[in-house]
Amino acid sequence: MLPTFAPDTTADRARALLESAAWTLVGTGDWAWVLASPDGSLAARVTPFDPAFRLFADACLAGPPNPFLVRVDDVVPLRHEGYVVVMERLHPADEDRAQGLVASLGVVSATDSPPPGATADLADHPDVVDLRRRIEDLLAEGARRFRLWGGADIRPGNILQTADGRLRLTDPLFVHGPTVFESIRDGRADLLGDFSRADLEDFLRIPAFVPGPETDALRTALDALDLDGHPLGAPDVDRP
Repeated sequence: MLPTFAPDTTADRARALLESAAWTLVGTGDWAWVLASPDGSLAARVTPFDPAFRLFADACLAGPPNPFLVRVDDVVPLRHEGYVVVMERLHPADEDRAQGLVASLGVVSATDSPPPGATADLADHPDVVDLRRRIEDLLAEGARRFRLWGGADIRPGNILQTADGRLRLTDPLFVHGPTVFESIRDGRADLLGDFSRADLEDFLRIPAFVPGPETDALRTALDALDLDGHPLGAPDVDRP
């Protein structure tokens, strides 16, 4: 059973609540932690901040199902822009089949070259055509909304499969995290105008940033930035 999360719940607290309800940590990426439900049928993706996956998850939740797209059951808000995505539990996919789906989608990825030798056998499949259109629409929306938009991240590693072997696309979009990091480090407030101070504080709490001197230095650099028209160091009002 999914715990209840108050609007001011942090991502760390959400993970603790899930673990106390017998959900098990099964994966950690740069932006999020993933926990599996006690019966193994669901996953909860927990992040303090990841606007690209939120764009994708909201579209999955609102749009019609597609057999090549991960099933999202709920998006639960946490403190600021953090959230928990409740979705079907997936597993590593067969590499050749994953490469075939990437090639069939034919969406130019900003993170990887097309898999060598992969055949696009599903390129004209109606569900692949539909998924390609939906991803292209999301890419255009992300580019409109974020100046540090990364683009597509469609590669075999982001194709997973269900327990019975059905392929699912899971994480096809990204905001360019390294440039966000560099902009904080280098004092480039002019590049960070899409994000509030609270957003960026939570960005520094994603799994990619481990406790230590480097992360502490980034927090100090963030404190020195003039963001959102706030005086230096002024706190943001918490948003639900």
